[in-house]
Amino acid sequence: MDTNDQTRFPPAPWHLTGTACVSAWRVPTRDLPPAPKGLDYATLGDAALVLTIWATYLPGGTLAYNELAVAAVVRGHGMLAPAATVTHIWVDDERSVAGGRELWSIPKQPGDFVGEPHADAKGFAARLSTDDQPVASVSFAPNVSLPGQPSASGFVIQQNDCGLLRTRCRGRGRLVTGRASWDFAAAGPLAFLHGRTPMFSLRVRDLQASFGI
Repeated sequence: MDTNDQTRFPPAPWHLTGTACVSAWRVPTRDLPPAPKGLDYATLGDAALVLTIWATYLPGGTLAYNELAVAAVVRGHGMLAPAATVTHIWVDDERSVAGGRELWSIPKQPGDFVGEPHADAKGFAARLSTDDQPVASVSFAPNVSLPGQPSASGFVIQQNDCGLLRTRCRGRGRLVTGRASWDFAAAGPLAFLHGRTPMFSLRVRDLQASFGI
């Protein structure tokens, strides 16, 4: 990486802090892009397991920005650790766009994020658009705060011109159960999620996430 690249985005690893809303979905594999070469989507019946992650990374970490990521869980021969591939992702920070693409082959795109007031500090509401066209919105109604700060680690695996790029990541935070109401534009890039209901949703507070470790 040359000096000009380093001024455009921070070098790995990135350590991020903030909050996130995570929902899990069952999506027919035919509605998703092809899995990275040599891997298959992890399926429940005839559907892939897909995660939507709406995150707000706050000052105090490597970068501060908003993000909506869609990741499908993948499996392959000899793989033991959890792994996923990012199929769609938007952020509102140019350095995050450039770093995601060049460090980890993650197809980040710029988006416009708007947060909305919520009566409960554990709740959450926001919407995303690109080029003045709606993409998605979400509202999270909290239920129960779980004890402790559980952690998880795994890999993000992306296809690029050189093959498969595996990036290790780790996260921990305080979990809040609840109901996430999502709305995806019927003619937008996430139309394959339009009208679907997630299997479950969680809010992650006091999130500490590390990427490229």
